Formats: sequence, C-alpha cells, structure tokens
Amino acid sequence: MFHTLQHVRIAAIRAAVPTQEIRLEDEAAYYGGSMKKVSRMKMTLGMDKRRVCPVDVTASDLCAFAARNLLAAPGVNPDATDALIFVSQSPDWTLPATACELQHRLGLPQHCAAFDVNQGCAGYIYGLWIGSSLIASGAARQALLLVGDAHSFSRDVRNRITAPVFGDGGSATLLVRDETAPPMHFGLGTDGSGFETIIAPAGRSRIPFVREHERNEAATRDIVDSYGNPWQLMDTYMDGGRVFNFTMDVVPQHLQNCMKYAAISPEEIDWLFLHQANKQIVEGIADKVGIPLDKTPSGSFSKYGNTASASIPVALCDAAIDRPPLGRILMSGYGVGLAWGSCLCSIDGWDCAPLLEYEADPARPTREQRIERWEKIIKGDSHD
Repeated sequence: MFHTLQHVRIAAIRAAVPTQEIRLEDEAAYYGGSMKKVSRMKMTLGMDKRRVCPVDVTASDLCAFAARNLLAAPGVNPDATDALIFVSQSPDWTLPATACELQHRLGLPQHCAAFDVNQGCAGYIYGLWIGSSLIASGAARQALLLVGDAHSFSRDVRNRITAPVFGDGGSATLLVRDETAPPMHFGLGTDGSGFETIIAPAGRSRIPFVREHERNEAATRDIVDSYGNPWQLMDTYMDGGRVFNFTMDVVPQHLQNCMKYAAISPEEIDWLFLHQANKQIVEGIADKVGIPLDKTPSGSFSKYGNTASASIPVALCDAAIDRPPLGRILMSGYGVGLAWGSCLCSIDGWDCAPLLEYEADPARPTREQRIERWEKIIKGDSHD
C-alpha cells in the first residue's frame, strides 16, 4: 500500500537515551572469556555499546523527557495539541493506555485524544502515518508522536542472542498542519505468517501469567537452547536467521517500489535512515537499493544498540550531532510482526536536535514506592 498525504509538516524531533552504557568487552565472560568472539561481533554486526535503563525507568519516561524538551522549544504551543500517540511494545501498564498518563504528565489540554499503538521495529513509520493521517484529514491541527521502547523488565544478560542487541530509547516528534508543506509518501506492509519470528510467547491472554503458582513457575523457568542461551516464555524470542532473510527479501524491493511510486530515483535521495537492526542489515539494504553508505547513517547501532521502535529518531538525532539531516529523506522500519513501512519526505526546516541523555525526575516515585502505595490502596489504608 502506497499513498500520499498533503499539508503535514514534521516541525521538530527529539530523542533520548539513558546514561548507563554497557560495552561488549564488559560482558566477555558470557562468551567464555573469548575476546575473539567479541571482536568478530563488533566487526560483522557493528555491535559495540548499548544504553540501558535502570529498573525504575520505562519507555514512557524516556519519551516524556524528550517531549518536555521539544514542547519547551521556541514557537511550540503545547495547548494546540489535539492528539498524543504513544507507540511502544513496552507500555507502563496493561491498562490504562500509557498515553493517558503521558497527556497528564506533559500538561497537554484535556481536548487532546491520547492512545497507545502496539508496534515495534516499524513503529516510528506507523506512528508518523497515523499522526499525519489525522492532520491531513483535518481531524487534528497538531499531533505529538511519542515512540520508544525499554527492555529492562525482559532483559536476561545471560542470553547472548538478544541481550547484546537491544538498547533503550525514546523519542518525541511534533506534527503540524501546514498548507505549504511538501507531500509525504508512505508505504506499509505486513506478513503475519511470520508473527512468531520475533515474539514474547507468554504473559498476556494467549499464554497468561496465571495465578496458580505451578503455572507461574512453568512460564518463568529457564529453557536452554542448543547454544546455551537461557530463555523464558515471557522473554522476547528472536529467530535471527529468519529476521535477516525477511529483511533482505522484502525491504529493498519495498523501498524501490516506494521511490518508483514517488517518481524519485536513488540518486535524488539525500538521506536513507533505516531501522538500526545491525550494521550488516543496514549496509545490505542500502547496497541493494543503490544508495551509498555516506547517505545511510548506521553508527547509532554501535553506540546505542537496537532501540526498536525508537531507532529511526535516535539515528536522526545522532546524525544531527555533526550536522542536521536536511533534504529529501527516505525512512524505513521493519521487523516484529512481520511488519514494514517507509516514509519519503523533505526535512528542510525541521528542528532536529542532537540526541539527549535522560535525566531522572526526582519527583517520580520508584517502583518500590509504587508497590507500597498500591498495597495501601487495595487494603483501604490510603485515600490517594
């Protein structure tokens, strides 16, 4: 599916990562002490460092931090926000929607619609599409898109397939109505036959974390694979080989079709920002599409890890450290679902600030304080 949306402008982008950094060298013991394996992973996949949240920090915290910086920028009117979209696969709660609490936390007006979208690697493109569609249709004048993921609740450092790959990040993007804005071209797709390629099998309705103690133990006991990696049914399982094949088979052709739809050649693309799955995938897609690597930033993966839904805005803001990305830009996300999406637009005039480092809000309660509070509420000992 390809289509064009008119009269929508991306006014500003912010992205934030936690300060805690883990290097592959710090975890050499998990590779049997082999620095040769560490060096091979760094060279082949581009792995090096990743940023991870403390246990009390969630994706919504990173997004809110980025959003506060964005909403304080000159010329931004928070009261004009008609929609808040939170895209994440690590929301704060099963219910209510995390977006509702974010609307309150950010001081946005009560006429603002707020809702969550459960989407992963393609989440930033899906969020852009939803927010831009609201504005293009006239349903909203201004939309705040918050996209991020944090994996502290599901990360098992012993697992060498997933733990070294995923970092944490959050972002805020402001979309506004602008009658003079150049068109935005979108392409989206899904192949649900591969839904088990990246999946957390247990913890929700299909395989619930039920109250009976013995069933809980079954869901959380270690299952060791042939490489010695421990898994639990509530962990995120990833079949790396199938993910790589899907990416190489589907994404390059999709991007070529997107450019053909927009009547634009690869030579006319100023920047290609891809989901930062790993260096090998990013460079492989760029080569197949015919866009040179100097137009395809891939360094954010080696510095921050695969930040899932936030990887494109993290890469955008990371590139802005040296110089703001300007011109005609092609963005593409792909992965869990299996889902993919692309957006081709102009970024001349965007306010795209260098990447932010998250600073904790001392007024936010800790996880233990929240648990204690809810124990009191349930027992009837609190009137909060």
